[in-house]
Amino acid sequence: MLTIDNATIEQRGRGELPYRVFLALGGNLGDRRANLQEALQRLRAGGRLRLTRLSSLYETEPFGYSDQPEFLNMVAEAQTDFTPLELLDYVKQIEAGMGRQLNFRNGPRPIDLDLLFFDNTVFETERLQLPHPRMRGRGFVFAPLAELASDLVHPELGLTVAELAREIDMQAAGVKRYTAEPPLELPAPRFLFVTGRLAESWLLEYLTDLGNRLGFEYQIAQLPMDVAAFMSVRFISDKLKLGEEEREKLDLIIVPGWARGELEQLEQAAGVKAVRGPTELAQLEPFLQKLVAKEKGEANPANFCPSPLTETQLRAMQARLTDGNIRIYTDGERIYAFNNEIFAVGGTDEKELRGIFRQLKIDNASHAYYIGKELTKAAHAIKLNLPYHQDRELL
Repeated sequence: MLTIDNATIEQRGRGELPYRVFLALGGNLGDRRANLQEALQRLRAGGRLRLTRLSSLYETEPFGYSDQPEFLNMVAEAQTDFTPLELLDYVKQIEAGMGRQLNFRNGPRPIDLDLLFFDNTVFETERLQLPHPRMRGRGFVFAPLAELASDLVHPELGLTVAELAREIDMQAAGVKRYTAEPPLELPAPRFLFVTGRLAESWLLEYLTDLGNRLGFEYQIAQLPMDVAAFMSVRFISDKLKLGEEEREKLDLIIVPGWARGELEQLEQAAGVKAVRGPTELAQLEPFLQKLVAKEKGEANPANFCPSPLTETQLRAMQARLTDGNIRIYTDGERIYAFNNEIFAVGGTDEKELRGIFRQLKIDNASHAYYIGKELTKAAHAIKLNLPYHQDRELL
């Protein structure tokens, strides 16, 4: 028996979902397809289980007790940082929340969630055995499982999923592909963005477009945190109060990149995984594109270059802009500098930096020295693939 505990997870790296698991989903009461869709949504809530692939739907004759409706079955592949027993408790909670009642084995139910494989682990306690001890010979498990992982080797039997599937006469077992409705797709990730009062309206407008293009759903939690110097994860933990229903709908909390402190405190308080977003709003789109790809189990987009920001967009990002300020941003390729009257943009070579500097028309010698240093730092940040944002007031 292999024991997997939280210490093992910590060794693999915090923030990752280190274990590959396969779960069987099925049900034969109510709207079967809708129940499967809801179960998928609930499985990924909280960010500790990320669905990566789904099988087709299969309609199967009941197993073990024939006087009941036919089942709709599927298999999901996922990544998780749950231990096996934590995952068992998690899926049992979902079953209970969706109305499953313990009547008798193999009886009718709106949803059934079974753990099939947990990495290549052989795990045995009184409550749980892995791999699932009763799946051999069951067509409603191996027909969808073979779609996703035909080469997966059973760690005890030494046989692949494809070999185990070939042992079964699927037609005799009453297993057939379900085509009356479309197959299910991976649920769109649901993110909660934490922001301050001044940035909320700008963020809302930005995410409306971005969510449609990248394929995620979002909520915004507006907290009274306009002064970045006093912002911390502890502050968010104290102020962000999520109800049980809200937690069940979220995959991830995204806090501003400049929020100080450890994210574990927020995760414990909210019951949802948390990540730091970019410090600059200009970097939000490429950050979210990579994040959505990761949540959907896709490869990160290669060489993604954000669209150049417009002056209107940049000015909208600075609700506190005053006459004496000069702001400098980077977006990974360009440098943007502006105050209340002047807007300049350019690249990182010396000639373009001098052009930006001249356009800003700085008369004060100390201000000129400071801005020259900041433009040089911004150029170095781009070359090192680091974000840069300066908003010092020049009084």
